[in-house]
Amino acid sequence: MGAYLQLGHESWSLLGEDDIGEYVGLVLSPVNDDPSYVHDRLGRLGDQLQDLEIILDPQLYNPSAEKGELPTWSHFPSDFETADRSDINWWIAVSQRVVEAAVGIEADAICTPAPIPRVATDEYYRFVVEVGDAAYAIAERAKLDTLLTVIVRLRDLADPRRALAWASILSATDCERIYLVFLDEDTQQREPFGDGAELATAVHFVRLLSDNLHVHVAFCAHDLMLWKFAGATDISSGKWMNTRRFTPGRWRDEDSAGRQVAYWNEDPLLTLLRDQDVTRLDRDGWFNGRSFTDNPAAGRILDILRRGTGEAWLKHSWIQYLRWVSNATASLSSGDDTFLAAADGRWAEVENRRILFVDRFNNGNHARVWLNAAREGGAR
Repeated sequence: MGAYLQLGHESWSLLGEDDIGEYVGLVLSPVNDDPSYVHDRLGRLGDQLQDLEIILDPQLYNPSAEKGELPTWSHFPSDFETADRSDINWWIAVSQRVVEAAVGIEADAICTPAPIPRVATDEYYRFVVEVGDAAYAIAERAKLDTLLTVIVRLRDLADPRRALAWASILSATDCERIYLVFLDEDTQQREPFGDGAELATAVHFVRLLSDNLHVHVAFCAHDLMLWKFAGATDISSGKWMNTRRFTPGRWRDEDSAGRQVAYWNEDPLLTLLRDQDVTRLDRDGWFNGRSFTDNPAAGRILDILRRGTGEAWLKHSWIQYLRWVSNATASLSSGDDTFLAAADGRWAEVENRRILFVDRFNNGNHARVWLNAAREGGAR
């Protein structure tokens, strides 16, 4: 398996871009698109659709605040505000409607409906499995595959014992696949995960789950390096930051003005850079000798910035990032920390050149934290 495109606002057009690389499937977003639009766009894919697995994520995480297009979908519960969501029968009824919605758009698989945990307990994850197994039985009758949705707050993994307990509970599911969502409410949207203790346990958690299940880590950015190291089968990512990180407000615009900003994906550093940073590096000879044959959009962006005409390159930035996701997913293997170690070394080069990037958090600390987390979590 490999990389999935996590669809967000107006992401469909990117599927016609050869330079985004190889994607094995799509994760649909009911918050962004209504069912008739999704059905139409899937129909336009033609023969390309045969090579893609279509997964419906019902996205019933926080619909009281962020409904978007959700009310246009048949699986959206009209009594969400008033229902007793501790009632397994209510969730079974919701799961039935999720399956019916997936059949209606001719999807291949569903993610089981799941709430964001108010308190992370063993009982919560047992309930997740109970709901998921009921959804699995319904989906199996409809000839749909099922991914058990599992939402984990990273801060809850500060205790390394949680990985063993929760992996044991989740591994009892009837589902063969897990749709794993890491939630970090303590880190700003564009900043990389930075707590080494939490991440080490997260790596261990993915490793444990991967012993028995096919693990799909959703809403990834550069942290996909950690999850592929830990043994994840698949990852999914989106074109811009509010679909690359799962937060309670992830469907809102990136900044208060709703402005979409173009970022250069500097894969040797595992980070995103603003245009000022790219031109600074270019003046310093950082890109000398790089041909970008493995990511043609990068070459196009660099040409635009070197001309200095102010030409927009937002779409190129999406394509560049998505091609990196495809390339990285294909090249990474479980237990290999080579790329993380290389990133740590390249950040040392930036420091030696005395280059400071526009975003103060963009200082390379995450590369060493991730490398240590991979090694610690991988050794448990």
